[in-house]
Amino acid sequence: MGEGDRVDQINETRSEIRVTRCDQEPAIPLVVTARDECLEQLIKAIVDIADRDDIHQAAERLARVQDWIRREAERAAADPIFDVLLRLAS
Repeated sequence: MGEGDRVDQINETRSEIRVTRCDQEPAIPLVVTARDECLEQLIKAIVDIADRDDIHQAAERLARVQDWIRREAERAAADPIFDVLLRLAS
């Protein structure tokens, strides 16, 4: 076995090794669907900025939170009970 054969063998072995990081975050959910998820994403966005200096990931999280807030506001506005409460308050 020559030197080139050994290098090829090492490279083949390296390509098959899969390492998972314990601290690796799961992917950001495409849609935030619940209040708890919304709060969790807000906290994670703060961590992204403060600890990781990852403004892009924080922006993604905050965009998902904004979408959730818009959907919830639209649902609340469409709720007849909410409409009555708004009229009473004004």
